Amino acid sequence: MNDIERILSLPQAAKKKFFEELDYYIYALCELNEDNKRVPFYIGKGKNERCLQHLGEKKDNEKTRKIKKLADLKKLGIDILAYRLKEPESLIVESVCIDLLNIDNLTNAVRGHGDHTKRLPIGELASMVMQDSISIPPEHKGVAFLLEKSFMHDFGDLQLLEHTRGIWTKKQPETVKFAYATYRGIIKEVYEIYTWVPAGTQQYFTRELDPKKMAKRHEFVGKKAPQELRNKYVGKLINKKRSYGDPFVKVGF
Repeated sequence: MNDIERILSLPQAAKKKFFEELDYYIYALCELNEDNKRVPFYIGKGKNERCLQHLGEKKDNEKTRKIKKLADLKKLGIDILAYRLKEPESLIVESVCIDLLNIDNLTNAVRGHGDHTKRLPIGELASMVMQDSISIPPEHKGVAFLLEKSFMHDFGDLQLLEHTRGIWTKKQPETVKFAYATYRGIIKEVYEIYTWVPAGTQQYFTRELDPKKMAKRHEFVGKKAPQELRNKYVGKLINKKRSYGDPFVKVGF
């Protein structure tokens, strides 16, 4: 009998008492791999029997399909990460866990809650907290790409470049020579733009692009900016205008 079956087999009164003792809790749905390692694929917060309710979900999505498949194979586990929490605390812990494990490796739809619970390198956090911002001068004018939906904390150089260079609904004028990859207002990298080409012209090694979204979209060809510029801007909070929902905004103009 696995851990889920053990909980499900408890008398209702005992099960109710167990979950009441937990109060708010954070849990991970885990896949038990060939070595019986418990690999989290979903982080959640809940109270009472929330973690068990996933077993009966009717929605058809990546998470529910994975849960059903693993449950049928008896390869599904539930780990409690923290318990006896109050709801505000549970929101913070959930968000931290999602960021730590990296949402790209999870089936969670969102990153979590709270403005002060997002993972950041300590130097970048200092720029935010101390409002150590920088304005882009006209000689380095360019476009700040807002990677709020795609950036992951374990991105390497190639992944960051491929998520910054494309694929965009608008191409920028050839006079725009610099691209600033940003996340939460922090400049993660600076690229020198050579030219713009139709989306898919270049090969992507770390992204799977939807062919249906390629038409009439664009990407830039470029490389990292000179080290002098990167030293000046990377890790700093960028001064920029409001984007009004666009994934990019011009800076230095």
